[in-house]
Amino acid sequence: MYKFVNTFSFVLLVASHCIGQKSVSVKPSEKKILLAAVPFNGETLPTVTLMDFPVVAQRGFKNEKDRQAYLRLQRDVRKAYPYAILASVKLKEYDAALADLSKRKQTLYLRKTEKELKDQFEEDLKNLTTDQGKILIRLINRETGKTTYKVIKDYRGTFSAVMWQSLGFLWGNNLKWKYDPTQGEDQLIEEIIQQIQNGEV
Repeated sequence: MYKFVNTFSFVLLVASHCIGQKSVSVKPSEKKILLAAVPFNGETLPTVTLMDFPVVAQRGFKNEKDRQAYLRLQRDVRKAYPYAILASVKLKEYDAALADLSKRKQTLYLRKTEKELKDQFEEDLKNLTTDQGKILIRLINRETGKTTYKVIKDYRGTFSAVMWQSLGFLWGNNLKWKYDPTQGEDQLIEEIIQQIQNGEV
């Protein structure tokens, strides 16, 4: 350990010395980096501040059944999450486009976009499992701040929202579900999303 510290200190001292020299040549293709410096034992050492990064302990499981349940949840979140992101992007896009249109043009625009979405994603969404659909409903709330019920109501009207809500109940879904990352399964889902964003899964 002492040898490592000495070697590391030596590298920093050499770097500090080089930065202080005016005659250091830098190739045109190389970029100069300006570093902050701190005094240390009578020397001035360059410092680099690293970005924060999460350190997560490996998840433990009581038994194999729990491990398999978590892996299934991880798989389902990975499948549903991109659609929730897409929903957020599309809703912002629609809100911006609809703001300047008359009621009639809004209706025509929504019909056109609905057809485009159906053509592009209907088959993929039909292939989601029931569990993946439930997760997607909650993730849409996470990404847009609106329940799926509210989204349908805003764009298709109250009748459509009530109809889809009733149909959802038949499959054990509730379009008014809200996402709460502080408890229950949503807490595990949030953990998995952080892993996805950090490129860990």
